[in-house]
Amino acid sequence: MSTTTAGIIAEFNPFHNGHSTHISETRQITGCKHVIAVMSGNFVQRGEPAICNKWQRTRMALLNGVDVVIEIPVQYVISGADYFARGSVGLLNAAGVIDALCFGSESGSLQEIIAAGHVLAEEPALYKQVLRDKLDKGASFAAAKGAALGACLGEVDEGLLTRPNNGLAMEYCKTLRLLNSPMGVFTTHRQQGGPSATKIRQSLLAGQDIGECVPQNVKNILQNIPKFAQLDDFSDIFRYLLYTKTDAVNSLAEGLGNRFRRLCSDFSTISGLLGAVKTKRYTYTRLQRDVLKIILDILPQDMDTFDRHGGVQYIRVLGFRKEAAGIVGEMSRNASLPVITNGAAMDELLQTDGLGAKMLSQELMAGDIYRLISGESGGYCSERGAGIIIV
Repeated sequence: MSTTTAGIIAEFNPFHNGHSTHISETRQITGCKHVIAVMSGNFVQRGEPAICNKWQRTRMALLNGVDVVIEIPVQYVISGADYFARGSVGLLNAAGVIDALCFGSESGSLQEIIAAGHVLAEEPALYKQVLRDKLDKGASFAAAKGAALGACLGEVDEGLLTRPNNGLAMEYCKTLRLLNSPMGVFTTHRQQGGPSATKIRQSLLAGQDIGECVPQNVKNILQNIPKFAQLDDFSDIFRYLLYTKTDAVNSLAEGLGNRFRRLCSDFSTISGLLGAVKTKRYTYTRLQRDVLKIILDILPQDMDTFDRHGGVQYIRVLGFRKEAAGIVGEMSRNASLPVITNGAAMDELLQTDGLGAKMLSQELMAGDIYRLISGESGGYCSERGAGIIIV
């Protein structure tokens, strides 16, 4: 199957050589002319601020093989894998120009991943029963979900159900199934070897050289960033909000809000507090996302409302390559959601009283909060005047 435009889902936090490989392999196995990436903005799915802002990471992507970058709304980024998949795949499906999705997976077994996605979409009785039994016995949701999938799928490689990119890939296929999307599906095999994005971020934060892990143009961008953002930068803000954002704190599952409040005076940093709050049932990453939801004032009822009304409400283009301007124009004509490519389109959406305005307003606020912590210049809602990146 040859495609004109392939979509990928990424965070580029930061862009590294593994991303370059994924992009080149996407072009090779799909035969596509263009690659469109949907990318997390200033916050990422691990429940952390991105190490550098969305505009810098957009430029990195465009300089290294991506033709168009679209932002995944922050609400869907800092929620669980199912929400992240619904937001990212929903954007690709709504764009009206994308023929195929190509994701990375540790297993490389596309048919097994698709089969798992279908189980997640359909939730047969056996899946529900095993999931419920494991949760009742105190297993984390991720462990219970893996056991339930294993019961339904039978003999599969253990890594299929335990590795993180496999898990996201299954959620992507689940969303495609639920959307009845016509997009084709491809996977590249993520091989071991080379530093991970986590190791690269740790090196950057420690002031260490990242060697040959990233393209030279990415290294140049990173060298000009005066301060890399970290979740602990929000520690004072978060401890204050634990006492003032009553609705948000009380909305956390199973008394987690009270546990945060009870322990927060014993720790000066979010990381220290999370180490004390973490349990077998709640992973560190899950708790980090809860922290960000309080900081960014994103409530469970917001997500329920967005989901009941179609999920993502607009397509925001962060940047494109000049030679790909035609695909952006085609998207503006064919997309099933409003496409934002400039300040005028943003203002038009903000002036409505719909959910798109609320989603975008929360995104703008998240950008303001990120800038305050990272020391970047810009006033209230300054993203309204930010031009998209064109290379």
